[in-house]
Amino acid sequence: MARTQPFVRHAARVILLDPDDRVLLFAANLPSNSSRTRPRSVWITPGGGLNPGETHEEAVVRELWEETGLRGVEIGPCVWTRSHIFEWSGRLIDQRERYFVARCQQFVPDDRNWEAEEVAFLTAHRWWAIDEIETARDVFVPGNMGAALRELLRGFPAEPIAMGI
Repeated sequence: MARTQPFVRHAARVILLDPDDRVLLFAANLPSNSSRTRPRSVWITPGGGLNPGETHEEAVVRELWEETGLRGVEIGPCVWTRSHIFEWSGRLIDQRERYFVARCQQFVPDDRNWEAEEVAFLTAHRWWAIDEIETARDVFVPGNMGAALRELLRGFPAEPIAMGI
């Protein structure tokens, strides 16, 4: 495939924490056309791309409902940003993410609102404690998630922190 300028895709994600500071993450299968040096599966927060005319805040509320069935959760501030370039279905994507914080009681996510792509992409969910993230052999996105969550629980940053890959 000839490389062209990547398509810029804006996305909103939510760091969903329970009362015990566990975070809800989804196991996501990377497409087979992803780089061979990258893992095949990663743990990610709920979220996704913005629809036309949608704000990041509106997108995070919609994505939270679509991917978990959860409604009525107060969305906190944007605390992290992340940019990364990847290939998806033969197209180069420059994804620019904003991560928001929300709290709720632990629950079992409802997948009835998933789109076909999410059914193939998201394979499991789990509430993770920070200690578990820091000691697991699994891959988490962003890569420094455990340490970043610890810092976040000490207090929200005045401005969003740019996260690594």
